[in-house]
Amino acid sequence: MSTKTALVTGGTSGIGLSLLPDLVKAGFTVHFIGRNADKGREIESELNAAHGPVVHFVQLDLSDLAAVKSFAEGFVQQVPSLDLLANIAGLMSPERRVTDEGFEKTFTVGYLSAYVLCRELTPSLARAPKSRIVNVAGVPRFVLRQTLDLEDLAFENNYKGMDVAIKTVHAKTVLTEILAERLRDQGITVNAFHPGAVQGEVGRDFSFPLSTLFGIANRFMAKTSESGIHVTMSDEVEGVTGQYFVGRKGQPLAFDAAYKNGLWDRTVGMVG
Repeated sequence: MSTKTALVTGGTSGIGLSLLPDLVKAGFTVHFIGRNADKGREIESELNAAHGPVVHFVQLDLSDLAAVKSFAEGFVQQVPSLDLLANIAGLMSPERRVTDEGFEKTFTVGYLSAYVLCRELTPSLARAPKSRIVNVAGVPRFVLRQTLDLEDLAFENNYKGMDVAIKTVHAKTVLTEILAERLRDQGITVNAFHPGAVQGEVGRDFSFPLSTLFGIANRFMAKTSESGIHVTMSDEVEGVTGQYFVGRKGQPLAFDAAYKNGLWDRTVGMVG
């Protein structure tokens, strides 16, 4: 019988999808977010056939922040207690794209939507006895460096798809430390993890030859993220907060206070 509840973004491919079976086996009822309805329902059906009706697909475009907020408000009413929020979804676009709300799309999907979900779902997380927020990060040398231009979070200057994707997961890593500090008194832990090379759909939007290179590399990647499974489910991580994990090893995040405050203020100014 499921006794815990998880919400996973980016659950129809890659890292997010790889977490779902292990979460079910660990006793979670799992809600997972994706944009592709056909693929999401197929995954939901397969997992429920194997494990029982404990997996629920949510079709949601994370680039639409109004829709994300509306979903989260309804989720809090329907699922009062949330044990795990895993912000895994990400995007890498070769060209700069702007959402209908005026935000750069990669940053919106990978960072701003995670911020909105964390903010709106805090009441449900606070009701669970030992809740966790887990954020996907990236390679240490990229995500631990303070590289954001806080005056250009729309990435209007010299847009490069891979660079913006890296800066997006960096921002989410900084957010990890901010939320760890802000939510500590509510009993919510917040950690980030480097997933390693996991099979997925990164690079699918690039044209030849990059799309082909990404496809070839994908064949040699792992099917699951050891670090992701450890941070989301291991008892060893219980009570640990504000850390960045590579494999099973964590280290405290320690970004400059002014940098953290600057990102927080800019984020609040952008989406409330």
